Parts: sequence; structure tokens; C-alpha cells
Amino acid sequence: MPETENEDERTSLLPNDQSNTLYRTLSRISEPAEPVLPPDDNDTNATTNQETPAPSPGNVWTTLSVLLLGVFISQTDASLVMAVYAKVASEFNDLDSGSWLMSAYILAQCVAQPLYGKLSDLFGRKALLQLSYILFAAGTAGAGLSLSMGAVIVSRAVQGAGSAGMLAMVSIIITDLVPMNEVAVFRSYVNILATSGRSCGGVIGGLLSLALGWRWAFLIQVPFILLAIILVQFRLHMAEKSVKSTERTLDKLKRIDFIGAFFLCSTILAVCLILDLGGKKVGWTSQSILVFGGIATLSAIGFVISALYAAEPILPLRLLTHYAVFTNSLMVFLQSSTQAALTLLIPVFFQVVKKASVAEAGAYLIPAFTGNLLGGLTSGYWIKRTGLFKVPTVVAPMLSMACMVLCLSTWHETISSWRAIFSLPGGFATAMVSSSTFVGAAAGVEHEDVAVAASTMYLLMNLGGVAGISVGSAVFEDTLRASLFKAVQGRDDGQKVYFLL
Repeated sequence: MPETENEDERTSLLPNDQSNTLYRTLSRISEPAEPVLPPDDNDTNATTNQETPAPSPGNVWTTLSVLLLGVFISQTDASLVMAVYAKVASEFNDLDSGSWLMSAYILAQCVAQPLYGKLSDLFGRKALLQLSYILFAAGTAGAGLSLSMGAVIVSRAVQGAGSAGMLAMVSIIITDLVPMNEVAVFRSYVNILATSGRSCGGVIGGLLSLALGWRWAFLIQVPFILLAIILVQFRLHMAEKSVKSTERTLDKLKRIDFIGAFFLCSTILAVCLILDLGGKKVGWTSQSILVFGGIATLSAIGFVISALYAAEPILPLRLLTHYAVFTNSLMVFLQSSTQAALTLLIPVFFQVVKKASVAEAGAYLIPAFTGNLLGGLTSGYWIKRTGLFKVPTVVAPMLSMACMVLCLSTWHETISSWRAIFSLPGGFATAMVSSSTFVGAAAGVEHEDVAVAASTMYLLMNLGGVAGISVGSAVFEDTLRASLFKAVQGRDDGQKVYFLL
């Protein structure tokens, strides 16, 4: 649709009596969803819905606390396995497959991610959130009880499929429960719990592995997941606007675009395998990469054709080309890529330069994690008070570039430990982008498209993380090889040393 003549950042969320443009700004952010939180006493821009009474803040916080428990558990597990995967592989005498404990999780997470949005529109937010918890619980228990390496890897894939919904569904539910101008604030709380979980997951996994064995690092999570399932069942009450209560389950299943879902999942899986394997396990021009590239291309074509003719596409093409969804998803992808690469390489840098232990090297990530916490809160409250979400999306890339320039120019072989603080702007920028782009995408589409748009953004965030780690690792290894080759030139045993390293 054409944009209005005077459209600017403040018109990205137009009032209900105006037409929906491609990129609405925050005039509608002050118009709450149903049910709503009451506006701040000092917030003169906020309006209340006279037809639907707002729930008390206490009820909203109770609901949020229930949701945050699942977020913390899933994100703790995401980093916990990094502390135990070597012991798992060692016990089954299969060190070569150890990396698949992480890869299977990430691959399944990316493949399942875009499905949650559309399925939650058909079956309800609560039902899909419960499904994600059940999958995660089954995968966690399976990993702890597995008798073979293959079984652990399959269980990790089931965990990843569940984890995809545990985070995405919470953000979707938040957009249904609170006014749009509150969404960024509440997502900053989700970000705090997610960051805290990722930060302490490795420590918890290491301690449990040493004290009780690696199996208990998984099994001890199961009671907490079951508690989360019970709490969601009895404490999460919300109106399922998109669900037709009179529609039979069989009729809902008939509305699912299974062919499109198959092609979409195949495309994502092939792309993720290329990013995961390329440059690390196999060469970028190897036969495996070419085969996966062909599968990705053919599957993508199949998905597009299916989406053009399906009555209800699993991921409508109009959303992929929608200005708000496309631009915000692209920003999330790029920012996630750079931050993932930085997070990967910071510990490696300090292990090499400062001779830091694994635990000490991990501590150098604290400034980045701190920036992540502060950035989410700052962005959330800025959007709440001003109704402007473009500003954080402009400031964040500049902060990220400043972070990279500072690290590049000041981190050298004689670096002082305090300069690790230069990674703080990168974490700050990542959280700002996460909060503001989610609001921008949700505000720019109709309410019935919010769930699919949100799951698409989470998919791009996950793909960005995979791409950042893959490209960062490849660049690091290629640079290392080139430097080693120069260093051993002229030595009699130079070639032997080079190939040994």
C-alpha cells in the first residue's frame, strides 16, 4: 500500500480509524491490545480501552513470572551442554560426534521456529507453549537417560524443537497481553532472564557434571520443566483471539500447509547444515556443501510455489516482502551474526594472549552480557516513554561498529584486562536491536500476522547466530593458517610444523 504523505516514525502505528500502511510507527503503540496494562501516571500519550477492563499489574506480573521460568530453563540448557558435551562424547567413545550435541539442537531449533507462529494462530498460544514445554521435557529426559551417542543427539534435536517455541511463544503472548508501547519493556525482562540463563548455564552444567555426572545436568531440569507446564496450565489465562472455538481439530489440521512446511523446513535445514559444516568439518567447495546447496535451492523454489497456491501458507510471502518484517528481520540477522562471532572469539583471544583458563576466558564475556542487560532495559523504556522505536535501531549499529573498532584497535598481545569492557557496546547494541525491531515488526503488520512475523524474526535471529559462528570460525582459522605459514617460512621443519598445527 502507498505510504501516507506525512508518514514518519511517529505514524508507524496508525490509529484504528486510519488505513494500515506498510510501516506504521508508534501512534498506535499507545493504543493497547486487549487486555491491557494501565498506562503510567506520567505517560500522557497512553490511552485506555474503555470496553475491556485492564487486568491488574499484579496479574500481569504473575503471568510474566510463569513465562519467564521456561525462558530461563531453555536458555540455561543452551549453554549448559557446552560444559558437558566432551564428557558425553568421551563416555560413549565417540569424540568425533561430540559437536553434534550442539549442532542438532541448533538445527532443530531453526527448523521448528517458523512453524510455531502459524500453528499458534490455529490451535492457540497456550497450546503451542505447552507443546514446546512437553517437547523440551521429553528431549531433556531422553538426553539424560540415553544409552548411546545417537540417542543423545536425537534427544538434543527434540530439545531444540521445544526450545524454539519456549522463547518465541513468550514474546508472542506478551504482544497479546500488553499494550504495544509496553511490549519492548516486557521483552527486556525476557532478555534479562535469557541472558542470565545463558551466562550461568555453563557454570551449572560444569558443577553438576563434576558432582553428579553429566546425566544429572539434564535430568535435574525435568522437575522444573514439569513445574512450568503446571503453572502455565493453571496460571496463564488469555483470550485466544485467532482461535475459532467451534472449529474441530480435524478441520484445523486441514488448514495447515504441510507441503509448504516441508519445503520450508528442508530449506532451513540445508542452509543450517551448510553454515555448520562449511569451513570446519568439510571444505566450502566439497561435495557435501554442493549437495546441500542444491537441496536448499530446490526446496526454496518448492516453498515459493507452495506459498503462492496454498490457501493458508505456513509463512506467507507477503510477510517476507513486507517492509517492516523484512527490514527488521534483516537488522536482527546482521546484529546476531556479529555478536555471535564476537562472543565466540573473545574467550579464544584471551586464552591465547593472556594465557587465561577456560573459566577466566569466559569471565571476559561479562561486559558483553552486562551490555545486553542494560541495552534491553534502555531500549524498552525509551520506546515506552517516547513511542519511538526507530531511534534504537539507528543507534545500535553505531554502537556495534564502535565496539568492533575499539576491539580491533586496542586488543593486541599486550592488552590490559580492563579493556575487555570494550565489548560492552556490542552487547548493548544487540539487546537494543532485539527489543526495537520486534516492536517495529509487530507494529507494522495486522494483529493476525503478529505471531508469524515474530516467529520469522526469531528464525532470522537464530540463523544469524549460526552464520556468525560459522563465518567467524572460518575467518579465524584461515587467518591462523596464513599466519602460521608465514611464521614457519625458512625453517627446515617448517612444512612439518605447519601440517602438525
